Amino acid sequence: MKHFISKVWIDAGRIYARTTDGLLASYPVAMWERLAAATEDQLNDFYFSYSGIHWPGLDEDLGFEGMFHSAGLCERTDSEDSVCYISESC
Repeated sequence: MKHFISKVWIDAGRIYARTTDGLLASYPVAMWERLAAATEDQLNDFYFSYSGIHWPGLDEDLGFEGMFHSAGLCERTDSEDSVCYISESC
């Protein structure tokens, strides 16, 4: 089953990602050295692509499938796209 990201946000030192069908993955930013050392402005300077969250100023990337697989919410796939973001323009 494929899940589609509807929202990504950072609050109180945690990264959250929610799918359109209600799955929610959340992790403390402290799990990643670059994110843990970042300022609030740097943490909020991200964008997401089809497969993950990207912080260009921090040179850090997190894949959606990895986040949801680690939380026990999906199976890992060879193509690593069981959880993805599709923009309204796609």
